[in-house]
Amino acid sequence: MLARVSLVLIACLGAAAARGCSIPVFRYALDRWPADPYTLEVSPADARGEAGAHFLRNFTDSTPLNLALVRSKEDGASRLVFPHAAPDQTPAWSGALDAATLSLLTESPARTEFVRRIVEGQSGVWVLVESGEREADERASAVLEKRLRYLEQVAQIPENDPNDPSSQVGPGPALRVRFSVIRIRRDEPREQPLLKMLAGPKNDRAISTGPWLALAFGRGRVLGAWPADGFGDEQIDEACLFLLAACSCQVKRMNPGWDLLLNANWNEALQTAGQTTVAPDSTRTAPPPPETVTVVASAAAPIVLPRKGFGLAAPGALVMLVLGSALVWATMRKS
Repeated sequence: MLARVSLVLIACLGAAAARGCSIPVFRYALDRWPADPYTLEVSPADARGEAGAHFLRNFTDSTPLNLALVRSKEDGASRLVFPHAAPDQTPAWSGALDAATLSLLTESPARTEFVRRIVEGQSGVWVLVESGEREADERASAVLEKRLRYLEQVAQIPENDPNDPSSQVGPGPALRVRFSVIRIRRDEPREQPLLKMLAGPKNDRAISTGPWLALAFGRGRVLGAWPADGFGDEQIDEACLFLLAACSCQVKRMNPGWDLLLNANWNEALQTAGQTTVAPDSTRTAPPPPETVTVVASAAAPIVLPRKGFGLAAPGALVMLVLGSALVWATMRKS
């Protein structure tokens, strides 16, 4: 029955796209939503240190990092602050800056892999943060990957009208439905800053001891982070279909989510991808399984509890979801 619900919702959201911008959310975000900058507040002591002074001296506006530097006037720890953070909000990181720490804050293997997959043309990248309990981790992985394979076979993106000025995509890979999974060990030292970023700025809502999930898309936009326990087909569908639906609300701040700190020159990478992209093979009957990469190794990462919905800001999408549900109910009553 859930499969029928998914197909009806896909059809309804596709119909909504016909009346406006037909670019799917994941591609609209990639083309037109620059990553919000994090703020690195450098303490006076770290600004005088060799690593901090070198970083400040060589930091320019041309950096591919979505990062702003501020010299703190007060003694204490340096801090990495989430975009649009309230003054009393918990930072993404705090401590003493040295060369190793600066490297951890700005780059990591999982972030490099995420950028590669997005530029390659994936709709979104799921991150599975492993708890260390093998049975729970494998169960969460199996549920996620099975559903992603199903969605890749049945889900469709809105038909794009090349003559509609509001539906023009920028340079980059061909549009397609493709999701994959990156698995990260909770205690992997190189990914600790990333795990805090994935957990989000409101990370005081829950601490999970089990595996948890996050979905990132566009130029490092995180749609949400949720405990894997109880996060099944319905929730996976909701998250993926949100990204595949037509972008009926183009204002980034009115959409759910927050950004990651990434070291990526998106415009250059997408321009190159657009020059080398090969059209999808129309003879392929089923997509390959979602690609999974495990990032091989401190404390449990905080996460945001699942909500009943993603807080869809777009009224059109919400209306279509309601209409889709009504259509499913009517169909079930007739059968």
